[in-house]
Amino acid sequence: MPSWVQDFFSPNGFFSPGSVIWNACMRATYAMLGKSPQDFSSSAWSDTVANLYPWFISIGIVLLNLFCLTGFIRQASNLRENVTTEMWVELFIKVSIANTVMVNVISLMSDMFSAASQASSYIVGNQPPQIFSNDVSLTVLILHLVIGIVYFIAASICGFMIMLEVFARFMQIYLLMATAPIALSTWAGGRGFEDTAYAWIKSFLTNTFQIVVIALILRIGGKMIEGFTFMDNASLFDAIFGGAGDVFKSFVTMCFMATAIKGSDGFLKRAFNLR
Repeated sequence: MPSWVQDFFSPNGFFSPGSVIWNACMRATYAMLGKSPQDFSSSAWSDTVANLYPWFISIGIVLLNLFCLTGFIRQASNLRENVTTEMWVELFIKVSIANTVMVNVISLMSDMFSAASQASSYIVGNQPPQIFSNDVSLTVLILHLVIGIVYFIAASICGFMIMLEVFARFMQIYLLMATAPIALSTWAGGRGFEDTAYAWIKSFLTNTFQIVVIALILRIGGKMIEGFTFMDNASLFDAIFGGAGDVFKSFVTMCFMATAIKGSDGFLKRAFNLR
């Protein structure tokens, strides 16, 4: 029988590949955490700024005038409210704000992206959450095909889930950049229409600062796992199975991190009322 077949069906056969996949995904995630959208994909950033955004802003300018006219007609045709000077001033202010933000939104977004990336890079540190792949005893060999396969699948799914969550954030940011003029043009329409602009702003803030929450989860969550005394190497799992304590601790770490990071945007929306 070839040696690699023997190694694969050894007690550590599934555990080592699972650990390799998890650690590789964590290294990729940490590399993305410290990057702003400008640095993550310079080609996507330049294409969005140079080609997509100008096309969308031309549409946004037309919609800005359309929403402004619609808002005026709606206010003037409302027989329950008088056409007052305050109404004209409010409409003029909203049109001015929408126009100013649309023209300068790229520079404003760039500054906020850089601030969020620097904050996440400082928070997360340099050490990814570790999982443990020590050799397990022959006792675990009895349940190897079950425990090993579950461990390998969990490491693969959780690792890729975390990595893809961070990757998807950059995609959302590029989409928000491109569509910003259309959403912000609704500001000129007044009450009712401007809800779209507020929804875009909330989505922008959520996706921009989600990276900071992810960094906090990785740092605080890693310390929480380290501080679980009932999962120490001398725990009941090691006493019974001899080495399975590390496997259980790794399994909890992977599932805990993946679940928390997957819900990072939900935390922002609930905690800061960005829903």
